[in-house]
Amino acid sequence: MNIDLTGKTALVTGSTLGIGYAIAKGLAGTGAQVIVNGRKQEAVDAAVANILKEVPNARVRGVATDVGSASGCEELVAAVPNVDILINNVGIYGPQDFFDTPDDVWQRFFDVNVMSGIRLYRADP
Repeated sequence: MNIDLTGKTALVTGSTLGIGYAIAKGLAGTGAQVIVNGRKQEAVDAAVANILKEVPNARVRGVATDVGSASGCEELVAAVPNVDILINNVGIYGPQDFFDTPDDVWQRFFDVNVMSGIRLYRADP
């Protein structure tokens, strides 16, 4: 299948490793301008460099910010105000006992896994 997304901008949250990285790399291969996102600048820079090595003529850049907070989402939207494709890949969870997990940990899961998508989707209706 040949997909051409030339002229489109794709933002992939949580895209420095794993599935998010594979999605970002795949989108770069379709001609889209890809925005890699992660919390740590070093990880974002490494992912961008790897995509540039692996995908000829890739148009990719990175924005390091934590989308698990309202301010992090605002920073990302300010850095990338116009997005055609949003892949809200970011997600966290850790192995722990359901009943022993404190509320602040559940709140962090909710902020990252749910609110990040809501905030980013609302930013560009």
